[in-house]
Amino acid sequence: MDYSVDVRKLFLENWGIKLASLVLSLALWYNVTSKGKMELTLSVPLELRNIPQGMAVVGDVIKNLDVRLQGQERVLRDITSGKKVVGILDLSTAKAGENPMSIGPGDISAPSGVAVTRISPSEISVALERLVRKSFPVRARLRGTPADGYAVAGVSVTPSRITVEGPKSVMKTLTGLQTMPISISGASRNISLEPRIDYQGKPLNILEKNVTVRISIEKVAK
Repeated sequence: MDYSVDVRKLFLENWGIKLASLVLSLALWYNVTSKGKMELTLSVPLELRNIPQGMAVVGDVIKNLDVRLQGQERVLRDITSGKKVVGILDLSTAKAGENPMSIGPGDISAPSGVAVTRISPSEISVALERLVRKSFPVRARLRGTPADGYAVAGVSVTPSRITVEGPKSVMKTLTGLQTMPISISGASRNISLEPRIDYQGKPLNILEKNVTVRISIEKVAK
């Protein structure tokens, strides 16, 4: 028996009907898979990752991206109810200075089955500077006055100088450091504490973690 003839007959006989059936099947498949799909635009946070060692980001960098997502209605509903979507900018290849960088769909972390159809902005610039370390004196900043009949007899900061790390341009403007205000209002005894350092709104990192201020309060002789 010639099986090759039977196979040809299987595929070629009534080919018009078979083609129409294939087209109908594809149309039904597309209708089922696309049913319930929708699009959604979200403002998502942008995370900067893999900053090169010894470098710091300086200047303003946008905090959020406008991202348009496409997917099944159920999945997108989960996103709006708290499932996190974030933009991730990898800075591992960035250099000192301005770094123009593109953001594509692959940089958006989203649930499986969700397509990213638009990102705004799709390009941003990130400036990096080398980190510099320097030692500065520290001054205790006092606020208020002791109790009646008492006075401040002495103030000491240990260590008297601390090492600070920050971007080169920021460190050039820094001449010294002081603590956040320490209240001595109504004090009638010595005070010892670990104060917070005033960063003056600058991107600094204090390397010494155990800074202690001691304030001597003495009774005023009459």
